[in-house]
Amino acid sequence: VVFPTAWPYVARQAASGLYAKIDRAQLSHYKNLDPLFLKRMDVADPGNLHAIPYTWGLVSIGYDPEKISKRVPKDKQDSWALLYDPEVLKTLKGCGVTLLEDPLDVFLTYYLYKGENPLNPSLKKLKEMRDSLKEARPYIRRFGTSLVAEQLGNNELCVVMHWSGILSMAKAKFEKIPGKKPFKIILPKEGTLMWIDCMAIPKDAPHVENAHKFIDFLLRADSAAKVTNVVYTPTTVKATYPLLHKEIRENKAVFPDKEYMKKVVLPEVKSLQFQRRMARFFASIMTHKE
Repeated sequence: VVFPTAWPYVARQAASGLYAKIDRAQLSHYKNLDPLFLKRMDVADPGNLHAIPYTWGLVSIGYDPEKISKRVPKDKQDSWALLYDPEVLKTLKGCGVTLLEDPLDVFLTYYLYKGENPLNPSLKKLKEMRDSLKEARPYIRRFGTSLVAEQLGNNELCVVMHWSGILSMAKAKFEKIPGKKPFKIILPKEGTLMWIDCMAIPKDAPHVENAHKFIDFLLRADSAAKVTNVVYTPTTVKATYPLLHKEIRENKAVFPDKEYMKKVVLPEVKSLQFQRRMARFFASIMTHKE
C-alpha cells in the first residue's frame, strides 16, 4: 500500500496506470468514508477507482502573537498579508518568515491573497503572480518544513507557513513546557488550500488481498481516530469525531466550521505545461533568478 498525495501524484499516476483498481467488495468499512472527500477526490481520480482519500489537512499560518501584535495592523493579522504583503514583511524583517517549499502551496495561496481564482490555468496570469510575488521574496528567510514548527515554538521564527496538523501537534507539545509562550495558528480569512493523502495499491503489488485487508483496517473508526489523536491530522473517516481528544475536536485550525470550508480549495492543475511553468517560476523565486 502506498500513500500518495491527491494532487499532483494520484492525478498523474492513476492516469498512467500505476495503480490497481480498488475492489470495494473487499472493504467492509468503505462506507465509513465521508462522501465530501470522495467528491473532492473525483477531480484527481475520476470515479474513485484507484485511490482512497484518507488523511487531509489545510495550509495555515503559525505566528508569535507577541511579536505580531506589536508590528502588524490588526486587520492583517488574520490574512495571507502576514506572508505576502511587502509592507507587512518589512516590519517583520529579522524576526524570521518562512514559506513551504512547494509551488502549489505558495502560488495558489498567493492567488487567494490577491483575490484571484487559484485554479485559473492562464499562463499569463501565472507570470503576473510570479512577478508580483517576487516583491515579498527579500523578506523570506527560507523555504521548507524541517524544524519550522520547533523553531517557531522556540522563538527563532515569528511567522511560518505550514500544515495546520503539524503546527497543532507542535503547539500542544510546547504548551506543556513551563515558561513557553504558545504560538498562534490561523486559517487566513481569504481562504486556504486542502491537501489529501490517499491509499492506493501499486499495479504490480504481490499481495493485493492483504493490501485490501490493511486498507480496511485503517478505515475502521477506532483505527482512524488513533491516527488523528497522535499526529493531529484528520482522516476522511467520518465516525472518528466522537473518538478524538477534546483539544483536537475543538481546534478550528484542524476542523474549521462549515462556512470556512466553503473557502477551502483542493489544488487542481490539469495542464502539464502549466505545472512545469509553475515549477520553473517557483525555482526562480527561491533562487532570485529569472
